[in-house]
Amino acid sequence: MPSLKVICNKRVHFAPQIRVIVIGRYEEIMTDYERTMLWYTNRDKTKIIHSVQKTIKMVQRSNITFKRCIRGIEHLACPELFEQIKINKDCVHFGVLREQHRQQMLGIRDVEEMRKVSSVASQWARKKAFELGIKDTMKAQKRNTMTCSNAL
Repeated sequence: MPSLKVICNKRVHFAPQIRVIVIGRYEEIMTDYERTMLWYTNRDKTKIIHSVQKTIKMVQRSNITFKRCIRGIEHLACPELFEQIKINKDCVHFGVLREQHRQQMLGIRDVEEMRKVSSVASQWARKKAFELGIKDTMKAQKRNTMTCSNAL
């Protein structure tokens, strides 16, 4: 078994062949107006970043739940969750790279086995996403029930 350092310098590959599609530069195929409607401007990006930072600071300062949704940025508000996510990603990558190395040493290529290794290693993330989805569903149903009863 190679060292972790050797494995970390490699990349995960699932497909034996690479398919490249060349798409023209958007500057060549769009008008200025179309580009402004399609892409965020630097000003938009700055506003979004400021809003996210403001939300994170607000969440970090208080345990009170706010009306803002922080789905997708929870790891920025909670250092422990950020560390757990990082550890789990590393475990998935290490597992797949180790399996690739094992197969390479045996002279085989079993994509299904690599998928299984990845699936097992990422089980925590799927479970966490499912739990968060259940919570979001319950909150949405509660909010909808309250909104409907207020409308009557």
